[in-house]
Amino acid sequence: MPRIEYQLMAIVLKRDECNKMMTRINAIIKKRAGLEKSTPNFILYEKDLLGVKHIYDLQIEMLCKNLIYQANGNEKLKMIFKIKITQEQNKIWTSKCPGEILITSNRKNNWILDTLKILNSENIKICNHEIYRNKDKHRIKGGTIDLIDIMDTKYINISTSSRKAKNVMFIEDILEADGITLLKWKHLLKEKGLNIKGRIPKWFKNIEEKLLEDKEGKIRKIKNEYIDITQKKNININYFDENEKTNKNYIITWSERDDEHPLFVEDKKRSFSKNHKRIGRHLILADDAYNLNNSPNLIACEGCYRNVSKKKEYNNCLIYIENDELNRGIVSSDEV
Repeated sequence: MPRIEYQLMAIVLKRDECNKMMTRINAIIKKRAGLEKSTPNFILYEKDLLGVKHIYDLQIEMLCKNLIYQANGNEKLKMIFKIKITQEQNKIWTSKCPGEILITSNRKNNWILDTLKILNSENIKICNHEIYRNKDKHRIKGGTIDLIDIMDTKYINISTSSRKAKNVMFIEDILEADGITLLKWKHLLKEKGLNIKGRIPKWFKNIEEKLLEDKEGKIRKIKNEYIDITQKKNININYFDENEKTNKNYIITWSERDDEHPLFVEDKKRSFSKNHKRIGRHLILADDAYNLNNSPNLIACEGCYRNVSKKKEYNNCLIYIENDELNRGIVSSDEV
C-alpha cells in the first residue's frame, strides 16, 4: 500500500480502476491472513481488525492534500495552479471560480483538472465562496447573474465559443439599457458589430425561454425575479457594527415589527447602557407618505416614547441604536 500511495501523488485513478485493483489486493490480503475467499470485505476495512484502506479513499485524501499544497505552495506552484484554473475558466467562459463549479471538460495530461473532477464527484469543493473574504476573489466581476446559471447544463459547453465570440458572460450583456428588456439576437449582434446573418443559436433560445415572461417572445420584458436582482446591483449596504468607529453624522436605519416605516437615527455618541452601545438623534419622515423609489426627506424628531435624553425640554430626541444585523444599513447623511 505505501508503494501505491506514492504512485497516487502523480496520477488520478477513476473509481472503477480503484475497485479492480482492490479486488486483487483483497484476495492477496485474505490469503496472507489465512482467511477464506468468501470472507466479507468489510472485515478487511474494519479499523479494529485489519484496518485496510480502499485505494479510492486513500486517493481522495492524497488529492486533497496535494491540491491544497499546490494552490498555497511556493510561487511557481501557485502560478501553475492559477494558470490552469484561468484556462478552465476561459474554456467554460464563466465568471465563476472553477473550484466551485462542476468540471465537465476533458483534457489530457492535466492533473489539476482531473483532481477537481474526482473531488467534484464526491461533492468536495476547494473554494468556499460563502466566506466573505473569498466571495469574489477568484471570480470575474462585471455583472450579477452568470449566463451558465440560467441556461440548461447541456448548452454550457457547446455554447462556449459562441458566447466568447459575442463577449457575453452576464445577463446584463444581453439586456437593453433599461435593464429589464432582453435584446433580440440580431440587435445583440448589431451592438457587438457582428454579422447578423445566420440562425439564432439554441443556447440563446434556451435563455429566452428562461428569462422572458411572454413565452411567444413578442414582449421582451424579463421575469420579475431577474429584474429584482439586476436592479439591485448598484445598491451597496454596509452593515452597522456598533464596535466599529463610524464617521460623523452617519445615518443608521433598521426596521421594527410594530412600525410601518423604518427607523432612522443619526449616530451621535457612546451609550453607558448595558444593552446598547450607541445613542443617536432620532429622525423622522418629513412627509407622511413613504416612497421606496426615492430617498426619504428626514427631519429631527422633537420627542417620542423612545426618547432617552435627560434634557427632554430641549426637544432633542435621542434613542438607543439597536444592533440587529439582519435589518441594518448605514449610509452617509450626505446621501439622504
